[in-house]
Amino acid sequence: MKRLVLGLNSAHPDAAAVLADERGIVAAIAEERINRIKHCAVYPRQAIEEVLRIAGASISDVTDVAVARDPRANLRSKLAFIARNPRVGLNLAKVRLGVQKGAKTVAAVAAEELGVRQALIKAQQHNVEHHLAHIASAFYCSGFDQATGVSVDGSGDWCSVMIARCRGNSIEVLHRTHPPHSLGIFYSTMCIFMGFNKFGEEYKVMGLAAYGNDVYAEQMKKLVKWDPKRGVVLNREYFTAYAKVFSEDERHFKTTADSGEIIMPDMHSPKMADLFGPPRKRGTPLTERENNLAASIQAQFERVYLEMLQDAMARCGSRNLVMAGGCALNGVGNGKLVMQGLCDRIYIHPAAADDGTAAGAALQVLHGVHKAPRTGQVDSAYFGTGWTDDQIARDAQEASARLGLKFTRLSRQDLLNTAVDALCQGRIMGWFQGREEWGPRALGNRSIICNPSWPDMKAILNARIKNREAFRPFAPAILFERLTDVYDGSAEVPFMNIVYTTKPAWRQRLSAVTHEDQTGRVQTVKRSQNDLYYDLIKTFGDRTGVPVLLNTSFNENEPIVHTPAQAIACFARTKMDCLGIGSFWVEKPRELADKAQIIGEN
Repeated sequence: MKRLVLGLNSAHPDAAAVLADERGIVAAIAEERINRIKHCAVYPRQAIEEVLRIAGASISDVTDVAVARDPRANLRSKLAFIARNPRVGLNLAKVRLGVQKGAKTVAAVAAEELGVRQALIKAQQHNVEHHLAHIASAFYCSGFDQATGVSVDGSGDWCSVMIARCRGNSIEVLHRTHPPHSLGIFYSTMCIFMGFNKFGEEYKVMGLAAYGNDVYAEQMKKLVKWDPKRGVVLNREYFTAYAKVFSEDERHFKTTADSGEIIMPDMHSPKMADLFGPPRKRGTPLTERENNLAASIQAQFERVYLEMLQDAMARCGSRNLVMAGGCALNGVGNGKLVMQGLCDRIYIHPAAADDGTAAGAALQVLHGVHKAPRTGQVDSAYFGTGWTDDQIARDAQEASARLGLKFTRLSRQDLLNTAVDALCQGRIMGWFQGREEWGPRALGNRSIICNPSWPDMKAILNARIKNREAFRPFAPAILFERLTDVYDGSAEVPFMNIVYTTKPAWRQRLSAVTHEDQTGRVQTVKRSQNDLYYDLIKTFGDRTGVPVLLNTSFNENEPIVHTPAQAIACFARTKMDCLGIGSFWVEKPRELADKAQIIGEN
């Protein structure tokens, strides 16, 4: 029987849908790309409709629905927690009973959300534990026959760390760390203490860490550690997360009125101020204390993270490492892991955060339950929506009439040459091509691209478009065959999730993508992965001698653009200079560039 599996991360931050069959992942997209609300925790109705459309399928073709949540998982630990914490546990029990009830009616919910008769939904239902889905997402995409699987994040299905022995079509769980103990909660809590209290802002503290020193090492060691028997151990005297977050009730989150972004509650106790002084309020200036706090948070994370991963590989008997979960997005920690030779091979899923559990749930059912043959390594992440030139032309015509933009259709080679001409002139270019990326990173198809050698390009890009904190780095994209010429690293990084040290000879030359600590969060590109993007980098390299481009996401304080109309609108309202969209090229007239912000407001 041919299987078509729909994987869902639903009613949980980073809601997403994935469709997989015997070929592997067919289509994948996060709901935020369509509804434009960052990290939204909803039923991913539009994402489901889109992956079905991409695949040319209907809901009646789906044989299995895999939900990345299992209310029955870790029940013993959950009940023990309730017994020890009756007040918190009562709320937890009510919430989980509601979730469990909802989880039993997946077909009914799908029918209602998709507007179809329930009789059309004949798929078998599966609940896949959160962290098992994370590990499955990485292992079944890795191409490794055997590996150590590790998932680490805040919490999911009453677990914060899972270690598993992965072989063939089997994932054998060897260890779980249960709440309230969590390395992810340690990092998130410290981010909130520093005033970064929007959901998913851990990357800001990771970037800020390069500007400080690990002066709070001894204090940090009091907060969290790795114990080989117990797992992650959080010092509960300093944390209140077990009362505020581990209810897994999404209703405790607040959202900003302007963007719908999730605002996290305070998760530190008053005792935290005894160690570091008062918490910083969002929007107040960053001082040397915050720089040093960030450095110390990152250093302690790395100490625990690397000890945990080494212990995991020893337990599982394999130095092939596959990882997912929010903590696996810590590229600095991953860089230390690789550069210190602590593993032989590593694979990190491109959507390592909770959107990726939709893929893991689908692949676990396909390969782990139904034992479908595995399909080899997934080394590109272009599983989202693509647009034809005819579709792009309709939006281009509307923009031409309304804004006076002139779109020119070019051959492939002329598009590349024109784009490289612009980059060599220090111009900022939008690049909207092919199918969109799966995961949080723009990987060359929904990107803003610049010359990394242009003087002050980082400041120019921030001032004109991105409007983000000056301490945050921009990422380099490099031809894979030139990686070892420029960086102290040799492992392929197709998903931009490992940080490498820039070699001294290239640091000044790549000033816009070399961070304060002389590193870069690298994306390696092979022609087999993305031929147009590869040829863009190569053409630029042949012209300039620099086989690297600055690549950042195509957006302005919003989810990455999804449609041609959104890309053109972002181009028009910002001070972007030019745009390559499909086969079309457009440059902004001087008078329009001067009025870009006014157009955006109108």
